[in-house]
Amino acid sequence: MSDSGGQRFDFDSEDVLLPIEKRFHELARTGNLEEVNRFIKEKNTSRLNVNCMDEKDRSALHLAAGQGHVEVIRSLLDADVSVDAADKFGMNAMLWAAWFGHDQAMEALVMGQATVKCENKQGLTIVHCAASRGHINVLKYIVENHLEEDNMESDDEEGGILPSIGAVGGKVTGLFGAAANLLGTKTKKDEEKNKSHKIRPESSFMEQRNSAQGSKTPLHLAAENGMTDAMDYLISAKCNKLARTSDGSTALHLAAKRGQIDMVNLLLVHELEVDIRNEEGMTPLLFAAEEGHANVVELLLTHKAGCNVKANEKRKEMAAIHFAAQNNHCSVIKVLSSFSTDLDAKCQGGDTAIHLSSAAGHLDGLKTLISNGASVNIFNDRKRLALHVATENNLTDVVEQLLLAGAWVHQVDKTGKTALMMAARAENVTITDMIIKADRFFTKRKNEGRPYRRGKEQIQFRKESTEEQRQMKPILWKLATKQLAQDDATRLVFYWGFSAEQIKAVQSQYTGPKSWKEHTYRMLLIWLHGAEVNPMKGLYEGLVAIERKTLAENIRKKANMKLDGKGSGCTVS
Repeated sequence: MSDSGGQRFDFDSEDVLLPIEKRFHELARTGNLEEVNRFIKEKNTSRLNVNCMDEKDRSALHLAAGQGHVEVIRSLLDADVSVDAADKFGMNAMLWAAWFGHDQAMEALVMGQATVKCENKQGLTIVHCAASRGHINVLKYIVENHLEEDNMESDDEEGGILPSIGAVGGKVTGLFGAAANLLGTKTKKDEEKNKSHKIRPESSFMEQRNSAQGSKTPLHLAAENGMTDAMDYLISAKCNKLARTSDGSTALHLAAKRGQIDMVNLLLVHELEVDIRNEEGMTPLLFAAEEGHANVVELLLTHKAGCNVKANEKRKEMAAIHFAAQNNHCSVIKVLSSFSTDLDAKCQGGDTAIHLSSAAGHLDGLKTLISNGASVNIFNDRKRLALHVATENNLTDVVEQLLLAGAWVHQVDKTGKTALMMAARAENVTITDMIIKADRFFTKRKNEGRPYRRGKEQIQFRKESTEEQRQMKPILWKLATKQLAQDDATRLVFYWGFSAEQIKAVQSQYTGPKSWKEHTYRMLLIWLHGAEVNPMKGLYEGLVAIERKTLAENIRKKANMKLDGKGSGCTVS
């Protein structure tokens, strides 16, 4: 069993106890009252220490309290056990009883003079324990028996509102005052919502903050753990629903961040501000988007949360779409897209969601953004497209997806570099060739008046697309390595419309005096990718154009002989 801070409260015991002590602990844990009483009665002769502790410093009282064995607790208290002894986590019997929801055990401990206002090493009180675990019975016991000793302040003359945290005389002061002025925290509006409702002062035991988990009140712990019944009770008990943690987060922030949709809905019913901000400008929607809780995102948007609200500079001025893209939350992206979110909004540095998704290599998120209308051709403050970012990081799959979406390959960044230049400089052959293929493909389609129908045509920029193209590869390899002279190869690629920049990009990878042959083969394959209809005919015409007609005829004859002999192959018609 673990608490909200990750520590464990279990019953395992190693051999630090004597056999008689281990037996005594087990009897207390299982609630064997008769045997416990017998052990206590014979403790003087057996030399049993009723306060013996296991390796986690837990006594028999801890174990009985954790299991709610009231009569055993009373017997142990009558035997003068140490009622407030704490284990290694600072948990005493009272905290154990609260944690596991045993209000009658707590009552027995109170009658035994146990300290009520205790806390463990993380600053959790009995109220924190009960709230985080949703034990309404314990919360009611604390309040109805006045264990909290809470002195509710009387109504003031102007409407009976106790000042909320950080507010004096209707004005926000201190840490949250600065945050409110910066972020637009609606403190005055919050006060109006609490009119006619007394709330407990911050000094109240019910409002006590833990020391190791972000200064959270019991209400915060109930919110982030989804304990809706406990939350309802705490609010009815006048706990401050607008209380903030050390970073300025409210219960609504915590519930949204944890994906506690029922809690989020409850808090909205209790009229918490849907776009309330913490010190970093984070709203509940931003937290839900960051953590990938699409159902919570949808609920908040339905309640008119701002879909384009941005955090402040501490969180890079990111909107919900940025957080979703950065963390590859496709379901959140889809929900945001359906609520008229600006998919091309810029965050710090001018990056869009497409930039963030591309930089992180999140292919699924990138596809989702593109399919929902996000543009791949918006540049950031460095005049870089997402294509630049993906190329710089050698993200081949992302580059191909951006090219398929029509990324501009000629866009230069502030340093004057195109993505092609970046790929060539990094000697990334695959990306270099893909960019050239895409450039030639879209240019050809544009010149022919045949725009590419994204989603309706299957195209890729890595391998050859058709069987005929694949059959051409051995022919092109022989042509490049054995049949063409270097000057012939240069004239051929210029004939096929390769630009000087494209040729330079391919030739930048120098492997020796014969590297031009490898470069030629690469460019022949790039040409082949764009030869959608009868590539053999295109090759024949290209060789004739550079005055290598004899070579063209030989290649054609061999191709036609293969076709006649086997019924398949390339042909020139």
